[in-house]
Amino acid sequence: MKLKFLYDIDKDVENVIKSTESINNQQPTKFQNFYVQKYGAGFEGEKIKSLIKKQDKENGLDVEKEIAEIETKWEQINPIFTERVEKIFGITYPAPPIAVYLTHDERCTYNIKENYFFIKIGAEFSNNTIMHELFHFYTWYAFGKKLRREGLSKMKYNDIKESLTELLNLEFSDLMDGKSDTGYVQHKNMRAEVRRLWLTKKNVSSVIEKLVST
Repeated sequence: MKLKFLYDIDKDVENVIKSTESINNQQPTKFQNFYVQKYGAGFEGEKIKSLIKKQDKENGLDVEKEIAEIETKWEQINPIFTERVEKIFGITYPAPPIAVYLTHDERCTYNIKENYFFIKIGAEFSNNTIMHELFHFYTWYAFGKKLRREGLSKMKYNDIKESLTELLNLEFSDLMDGKSDTGYVQHKNMRAEVRRLWLTKKNVSSVIEKLVST
């Protein structure tokens, strides 16, 4: 699995705005609250850029150093993660290298069609975020496209792909620095079902088939 870590302020702005429209968590993030306190409601690109630049100047952010640290941490587990995740999903990731953009927002969005996702600057558990997002990418290519073509609703698919990250706790806990993937509260029951089904058979196709039918 090849990732390319980058920073682009326009992408950062994109993530901030997109993260305000989250269907899984509608509570504002710390960054969003800070923006609202300064500019009021309504997220505008140029104002977000201004706030980012102000924060970076005050904090003395060294983006290149940040990228190098995240990349170094990831490369320590990348071969292990890739081998396991591709065994679980039964595929080799089919797209070109994935771009990973740094963002100032605590909420990280992704775009599978354009092959990129975001990670928070200064994230203590950056590898956990990366693995979580990559799980969504693998889920889509292994099952998602077919399920959506067959009529599975966008919301049901969302619930399934978010709940499936429970497998990180079961098969990747040694790579997660002691921090579990908790997911969203509304997926608690489905995550429990993922755990039960996986421990029964350890077959991701079977797990998803059961989730789709319930």
